[in-house]
Amino acid sequence: MPDERTPQQERSLARRATILDSAAAIFDRVGYGTASLSQIAAEAHVGQGLIYFYFRTKEAIALAVIEEQNARTFAVMAEYANPESPMTTLIRASRGIGQLLLDDPMVRAGIRLSLEQGVFADPTSDFYDEWIQGVVDAFAAARAVGELDTTLAPEQLGANVVSYFTGVQLVSNVRTGRKDLMASLHTMWTVVVNGVSAEASRDKLQAVIADTFPPATSCHDPDASDAVT
Repeated sequence: MPDERTPQQERSLARRATILDSAAAIFDRVGYGTASLSQIAAEAHVGQGLIYFYFRTKEAIALAVIEEQNARTFAVMAEYANPESPMTTLIRASRGIGQLLLDDPMVRAGIRLSLEQGVFADPTSDFYDEWIQGVVDAFAAARAVGELDTTLAPEQLGANVVSYFTGVQLVSNVRTGRKDLMASLHTMWTVVVNGVSAEASRDKLQAVIADTFPPATSCHDPDASDAVT
């Protein structure tokens, strides 16, 4: 029997969404190990028995949070797709994902859960593999349109830029609660563009960075968890 029941009616879908949002808020604040079903029920203002109707275990809820976080993250990549300038796609998508980390407890919770070991290893690995492949494809497209001038393969660039972004947001959260995230991403992309872009594309891409991460964004005061995610 599956751990999660699929609701069919609109009201049931709304209740499930409320439970999932509440679970994300709890996971974001305290992590998976400390979170309890009773806390999630209290956050959602529902009885604990109702949670069991939709999710048979806390693990099932956490996996649903990770799945939803993945969907929201990948939607950003699609939203900013720019076939004429794949590097612009990557720069602007990183800004979109960064904004989700500032504003969306579901995304923060999913990322936090993905960093916790154990039962989430497989779905987390699949997420990063898919994310890296998407960035690899963007770098390959950037090379094809002449935006890159580097001996590094798209596979190397994709894996390392995803790691770079992950580290930037993690350190930003630990040090400032992500208040400096946009400024840090500005620096990250300046380093990447200066290191791998073709000279003919560099000024244009630097302008994209400046437009995507204007100085005012570094003053954004997110309503984000103080927890390490």
